[in-house]
Amino acid sequence: MTDPTTRLLLLDANVLIDYQESDFSILDLANRHLGKVYVLTPVLAEVDGLDAGKCKESNLTVIEPELEQLILAGERKGRLSFNDNLCLIVAAAGGYTCVTSDKALRKACVEIGVPTIWGLEVMTELVRCRAMTAEAAVAVAEKIHAVNPHHLPQSLIDRFRQTVTRIAGETKKR
Repeated sequence: MTDPTTRLLLLDANVLIDYQESDFSILDLANRHLGKVYVLTPVLAEVDGLDAGKCKESNLTVIEPELEQLILAGERKGRLSFNDNLCLIVAAAGGYTCVTSDKALRKACVEIGVPTIWGLEVMTELVRCRAMTAEAAVAVAEKIHAVNPHHLPQSLIDRFRQTVTRIAGETKKR
């Protein structure tokens, strides 16, 4: 497990949206147990009903990208959106782990060596460090699925349930 005082997590909009619509307190738990959690201002602007004040209440740090990073993101061509390119550029430059559920962004991160974790992996890691129960993690995952079943199909929720249940059983044995 990475030391939460040194790990830097940069959230993509889809992860913010998923947890905003299910249980935003998960991101505060992540900030306390997994690493310092950051959100880029342009990414935050994508999320209806969420602002810097709400992020601050949950101990998330909102950061402004540098002008050069904004320009680079605007110049990039390909499958990624401007904000996805921006996450990629900032994560690479700042030593962040990109937290996303976007397959294209994840692939781009892997190609240039930026560490990534899936949005649900946040809860997997919280279960592993005993900051969250498997049952609570599954309940949040099911809420996310209920809001957006195409983004997180039932088969993925079922695999997630099996994973966190197994992890919870392993951590009890320690």
